[in-house]
Amino acid sequence: MYYDPPRSPLPAHGQQVRSPYGTPEQPLTPATSSFKSPVRGMLAMLLLSSLGIGAIAILGEHLTAPDPQITLQSGIGFAADDEGELVLVPYERAGSGGLIASASHDMFQVRIAAVDLATGEARWDVQLTDEIGWGAAVVAAGETYAYLATDDGLRVLELDDGSTAAEPGAITGLAGAAASGAAYAFDPALGAVVALDVNGGVHTIALDTLEAAPAGEDTAATWSGLLAAEGNVPDIGGLTTTEALLADGESTVRVKPTAEGALGATLEVDDGDGLRDLGTRVFYGAQIVLDQTALASTTATLEVDVEDLIEGFMEDPEAAGADLWTGLGNTAAGAASGHVLVEHQIEPNGDAYALNVISLDTGQVTASMDTATNLGRAATSPGGYTTVITAPADDPWHSDLVVVAPDGSIDRLEFAATDFFGDPDY
Repeated sequence: MYYDPPRSPLPAHGQQVRSPYGTPEQPLTPATSSFKSPVRGMLAMLLLSSLGIGAIAILGEHLTAPDPQITLQSGIGFAADDEGELVLVPYERAGSGGLIASASHDMFQVRIAAVDLATGEARWDVQLTDEIGWGAAVVAAGETYAYLATDDGLRVLELDDGSTAAEPGAITGLAGAAASGAAYAFDPALGAVVALDVNGGVHTIALDTLEAAPAGEDTAATWSGLLAAEGNVPDIGGLTTTEALLADGESTVRVKPTAEGALGATLEVDDGDGLRDLGTRVFYGAQIVLDQTALASTTATLEVDVEDLIEGFMEDPEAAGADLWTGLGNTAAGAASGHVLVEHQIEPNGDAYALNVISLDTGQVTASMDTATNLGRAATSPGGYTTVITAPADDPWHSDLVVVAPDGSIDRLEFAATDFFGDPDY
């Protein structure tokens, strides 16, 4: 008996069925997609969106944020290399300094910059710490190293690039040194840094070395009353007076009111041969800027009779203040190059001030600059450049360092700028 073979219940068709994997002769690999799973695709899209929004937010915050606030610390110092004289400037930077700083919330730094006094070019600019309220001051500099008193102790920097040569506590022979900014100074007679340890012992470090030795008896006696085993780096404000010594140590320059009780005044010089007027320019609220190059006296301590001082301030506060500061030096800033610096009000009884440079030979104003407030510390380099910490006319903070050159001109030093990523831009 014959039976027909079973047939498919589906209708017949002539279209050839192709496998996504091809044939043994022509194999294929199916295309895959990261979004094949709906859940995985949604997570990936969400992640990419979040990253994009975050990047845009950080970039937008950086582009719209104000420039960092720069405030100079008073502990400036001088150095020299084959190319010329340098001023070493410790300063604080508050606020975002670049895109990376914005993203990492690195909003405060204490830094130090080395700037060429003749050209205004920044040689290097390095970070010292990110601690708020941390002080640093240049004690001395040789040909190789710069020595800084900091609130953590003595730090030594390479003068050619600002890198750290010795951290606080790392100098041989200073294992017991005080972690104090007031425990260090420079003795010009020895050509050495002096340091006080926690037990009251005084040590010396010769310039361009990283080793300390116990100080001799005379050196220890000189410095034991001037250094402190605890305390922060001294902050030296600007000093002015109405009468100051000139470079010869005998002649003086003084403010002479135009009349008794008048706010306006001119200048006059007493050079031992009598008085002579120094120009005819009238200044309001005039004060002579004092030179404060030395951080501390190396030859004498200041002896003050408290009762006489109080009585003097009751009778004449201005004169008593001048007498008090005479013990710490009373030389006019700029006198070494034949000039005198005068701080005065731009308008009578006004809030804005100006700095004027006046030639001691001609009495002429050689340069001037407006400032928002009183001047900060003034110091003079061995080459005759006088640096003055100032506030720009539109900012009450001491964020500028101006240089009075030996020819009497004024220049504002450019440093502390940052690039897109927050690195120093010089």
